[in-house]
Amino acid sequence: MDLVQFFTLSLSCWWTAAARYYFSNNPKLIVTDEIEDGGTVEVTCILPIDYTGGDCRLYREDSLSPLRVMTARSFLCVFHLTSAELLGRRPVGSRIYLKCDYHLQQYTSAFSDIKGVTVSGSSPSPRLSVSRHLLSPGDSVEVTCSPPLRYVSSCQFYRDSVIITRGSCSRNLTGQQLAIWEKSTTLLPVNMTCRYDPHDHLDIRSEPSNHHMLFVVDVTQVSSSVNCSVSVDDDQLTGFADSNRMFVGAGGVLVSVQVTNSSLKSDHTCSHSP
Repeated sequence: MDLVQFFTLSLSCWWTAAARYYFSNNPKLIVTDEIEDGGTVEVTCILPIDYTGGDCRLYREDSLSPLRVMTARSFLCVFHLTSAELLGRRPVGSRIYLKCDYHLQQYTSAFSDIKGVTVSGSSPSPRLSVSRHLLSPGDSVEVTCSPPLRYVSSCQFYRDSVIITRGSCSRNLTGQQLAIWEKSTTLLPVNMTCRYDPHDHLDIRSEPSNHHMLFVVDVTQVSSSVNCSVSVDDDQLTGFADSNRMFVGAGGVLVSVQVTNSSLKSDHTCSHSP
């Protein structure tokens, strides 16, 4: 064996030993980022070297005692924890940080990387009320989200699944705000709901509120008078009783809105006046 071959072989052996030493001290943790309260989470501790017969140990980040221990059968140790086991004495909505190691005879590895899991919770639905159902982009509507709790952190108002605004649970919103990110149109339906956050530092969100159908009427989108018809569910119809149904634009252009009831989903059409 010449000197070059000897040097190459020695270097290869050194890298192999170094890699084994490095990886043997670094198990890896894999876990989903969030589960719901009442659910189950799968936590996988990956061993870089097959230590079959040794112990895989799963910890909360701040605990010296293992949360779970299992005997390693392969490179993977898979733990299944309920949300209650994961939380321990911590409240629903907390983020729990986990780590793992492995132990065989007299050898104990370094800890793995630390991963967090949020146990999210829910709270009862609030009640949504609105002051009007038909408005122009420049008009405003008072919206109130009323949680069944004395104190909440904040409220969010939605158009379908899009958050329009968050913060105070009672506020005024313009038609322009309701139509945010939507293409300008003569008659824009807005299916509005709200939610609330009961705590500042816990991941708990309420169930959605009742919904209200609102329509933003934009007379700048027409050059001649039009008649519009909207069809809403029976439980929404009474909300339109006191709404202004005639909108006047530049040059006396009119947009009139007729509201009818329907057991079908909300629908709307506009046609030019004869």
